Amino acid sequence: MSLNEKIRHYRIKIKNMGFVAAVGKSIDYRLDCFVMWFAKQIYAKTPLLDTIVLESHNDFDSNGGAFYDYLIKKGYNKKYKIVWMLNNPKPNDLPENVEGYYIYKPSFRKAYHLCTAKYLLSCHFIYGSVREGQKSGYLTHGSISLKKTSGNINLPDEINFVLTPSEFIAPIVADNFGIPYPDKRQIIIGFPVHDTFYNDVPGDLGKVTGNKYNKTILWMPTFRKSMDLNRDDSNGELPLGVPILRDMESCKALNDFLERENALLIVKIHPMQDLSTSKIQGMSNIVVLDRNSIKRLDVDNFRLMKDVDALISDYSSSSYEFLHADKPIGFTIDDVKDFKLEMNFSDPENYMPGHIIHNQKEFIQFIEDVVEGKDPYAADRKRVFDLFFKFHDGNSCQRLTEYLGLKVD
Repeated sequence: MSLNEKIRHYRIKIKNMGFVAAVGKSIDYRLDCFVMWFAKQIYAKTPLLDTIVLESHNDFDSNGGAFYDYLIKKGYNKKYKIVWMLNNPKPNDLPENVEGYYIYKPSFRKAYHLCTAKYLLSCHFIYGSVREGQKSGYLTHGSISLKKTSGNINLPDEINFVLTPSEFIAPIVADNFGIPYPDKRQIIIGFPVHDTFYNDVPGDLGKVTGNKYNKTILWMPTFRKSMDLNRDDSNGELPLGVPILRDMESCKALNDFLERENALLIVKIHPMQDLSTSKIQGMSNIVVLDRNSIKRLDVDNFRLMKDVDALISDYSSSSYEFLHADKPIGFTIDDVKDFKLEMNFSDPENYMPGHIIHNQKEFIQFIEDVVEGKDPYAADRKRVFDLFFKFHDGNSCQRLTEYLGLKVD
């Protein structure tokens, strides 16, 4: 990880804490830097080891989690030590040859692995190469979104490669991550987490509900305000913390409609969203999931996407990840004029292959179409899908192991 990136993460953590906790975190930061510096001096010439360091936003999820699952399933942990950099407490049931260390806690053992591992792969808290000979990659936590994120993520020179979905999207990825285009570090081999849509891994809908519905729709709005990232991306007011719905009466009217149609709406709050702004409540046919309930239920976004009948999102990457499911998509854009971030395309609606939703009436109409089995945008989805993603085959994890040169006996 670059020094600037590490400082930014610690500053955000400290800003959102009380005085005593902030002092403790400042001490941890200084100790962490010292331990890392000391380890680099000691292990500067130590041979690199068959160790794979992994990191993902909520631990064991996203591209890092999908790649990890593949490595365990194929037995790579028999040859390679796998070390997780964790944002949450370490699980007690890690498989053989797998370890975990808290990202924000100074640890000589953690520093040792970062200095001696051959492979450093991250999705959120970016770990670049510490020394020559290491392979470090940014797997990203979203392939491409409508919203432009330039300036929020800047890839350091120490990153050796970044996953990129297609040649068409490559210039946008470069711009969003602050790297030149073309850049040989951009590699197009697919995204590990997309394999979920093609393999036989069971979906996660059963972890959310045991009831049977005619149709299940997943709603995944992007965040507008984040304490964790110290960002406020919208000038608008969202009374319930989500687009479209302005008050509990409109929420109740939506629930009544869902009840009549025997449909379920799962509202998945973005993990970066400030939860104090989230006022929407679960009802008979509306389930609300936030980062705490997701962790408690052990629900994975992509395994949940795999099970549902349709998706509603907005400027988030989830809309495009869902193209791999080839099911209806709705795009809410009622607050687009209030959204501070620019769009990645000058004509964004040309790259929104689904219902464009401006209000609650259109929101309900989209769900009604899903219930009735209407899918008028199937051809448009394929057009955008082929532009955005080179690979649609479920073999992205395999290609990543080949790119890294990993071999299992």
